[in-house]
Amino acid sequence: MSHSNTDKLFVKLLATNERHIRSFVRSTGMDWNATEEISQAVAVIMWRKWDKFEVGSDFMKWARGIARFEVLKYRRKMSRDRLVFNEDLIDLLAESSEDLEGELSSKDYTEALQLCIDRLPQRSRQLIQLVYQGEKTIKQIAEEIGKSATSLYKMIDRIRKKLKSCVEARLPPA
Repeated sequence: MSHSNTDKLFVKLLATNERHIRSFVRSTGMDWNATEEISQAVAVIMWRKWDKFEVGSDFMKWARGIARFEVLKYRRKMSRDRLVFNEDLIDLLAESSEDLEGELSSKDYTEALQLCIDRLPQRSRQLIQLVYQGEKTIKQIAEEIGKSATSLYKMIDRIRKKLKSCVEARLPPA
C-alpha cells in the first residue's frame, strides 16, 4: 500500500472511530473538557505511531490502548483533584465500555452509570467511593471496616457486576 493510501486509511479509520474513542475516554470518568483534550492527544499520538499500526488488525483495540495510557497520564497530572477517579476505576469503567461497544453515546453511558451508582444501597455506594475515589489501599479500607482484603475484593466485584448489569439494562439498544 502506498504512503498516500495508508494516510487515507488512517483518516478513514479515525473518522469512523472518533466517536467511539471519545466515548471510551468519557467512560473512564473524565469530564467533557478532559475528554476533548485527551481524545485530541490520542489522535495525534495515533498519527505519529501510524507506521507501527498493523493494517488489518483491530484499530479500536489499538486506540483504546493509547487512550487508556493518555487517561492515566492526564489523571496523574490532575492527581491533586480528589474527584478524579483512581486508576482501578478507570480500568473498570474502560473494561465495561469495551464490553458495551456499539452505537451508545458516552452521555448515555455516563448517565446510566450515575443512575446505577445512585441506586446502590448506601453501604455499597460508600464502598465504591472509598475504593475508587479515595487515597487508601484496599488493605487499609478492609482494616477500617473490619473485613479481610479478600472479602473486600469480593464485595467490590459483586458491586461491579451489579453496576455493569444495571448500566447494560439502561442503555438504549444499539
